[in-house]
Amino acid sequence: MKYVLRLVIVFLVCAIGLLLLGRVLVPPSVHIKRNVSTPFEFFDNEIGHTSPIIPNVVHYVLLGNATINFITFLSMVSVIKIQQPNEIWIHSDRTQFKTRYWEMLEVLSYLKSVPIRKKKMNKPTHVFGQPLSSVYHSTDIGRIQVLMEHGGIYLDTDVLILKPLDIFLNFEMVLGWPVKDNIGTQILMGHKDARFLRLWLNGYRTYKPRQWYYNAGEYPTNQILSKEPHLVHRVTTLFGVQNLLKELYEYSHWPQWKDLYSVHLLSRHPPALDFNETSIIWYKKTFGEIARWILYDTLPSLNLSSRTIWSL
Repeated sequence: MKYVLRLVIVFLVCAIGLLLLGRVLVPPSVHIKRNVSTPFEFFDNEIGHTSPIIPNVVHYVLLGNATINFITFLSMVSVIKIQQPNEIWIHSDRTQFKTRYWEMLEVLSYLKSVPIRKKKMNKPTHVFGQPLSSVYHSTDIGRIQVLMEHGGIYLDTDVLILKPLDIFLNFEMVLGWPVKDNIGTQILMGHKDARFLRLWLNGYRTYKPRQWYYNAGEYPTNQILSKEPHLVHRVTTLFGVQNLLKELYEYSHWPQWKDLYSVHLLSRHPPALDFNETSIIWYKKTFGEIARWILYDTLPSLNLSSRTIWSL
């Protein structure tokens, strides 16, 4: 009996010793990796879920001197009229947007029961201890942070919604990724736990401040998605993130815009011009047609002679 007891004690001592030795020899990263889990580990971004998993909430990030100008107004009008989300969130380091366009948006949001909410966002100044070189890079970080916190639909202020995006709400992560090109970051749809978002943000550990689109577009395309394309639902043309300057501002007739779900206006690039709700009436290029359809042809119609501004 004593002999058996001694064997048991020796066995337990050896087992404990091996366990402790294993903890010392195996790198901590391996232990951490085994414990990492994600609800999307085996998710199929081609088929998607049977029901929506991305919130129907639209996010804008306005930092620095960004304000509600005509193009931003037009973008938000398209969201309210076409997408009709549960909410619109403006994440900004500003507290007030006292422009006539803001007042017009407030009336439209009331008519369509789409609340517009403002949320304070301090402008990101650093990423992984490295100073950000421009407000545009700060906005790049801001859009990732917003989606990782809330999930939903992120839009640049010069993106117009042309068809409801509801069919894309069933996926983990959705973005425009033209063939043989980098991803477009102007419209992003994602669940807050989307795997791609974490990997994308982590790519800023090798931040290149002098390269305009490296961390926003080149790195996630070449270092993440070219190797793991299953992380996103890819939309090659229908998000309109490809360069459409000629089609928008030089063509007088380009009916293919009606096939798109959204379009990026490239409003900071020539030959894009300054417009307002009056001058756009007489602009004969494709962009003019799109803007008039959003403002005047899609109800409620903008009516500047009316006290209520919008006519049902």
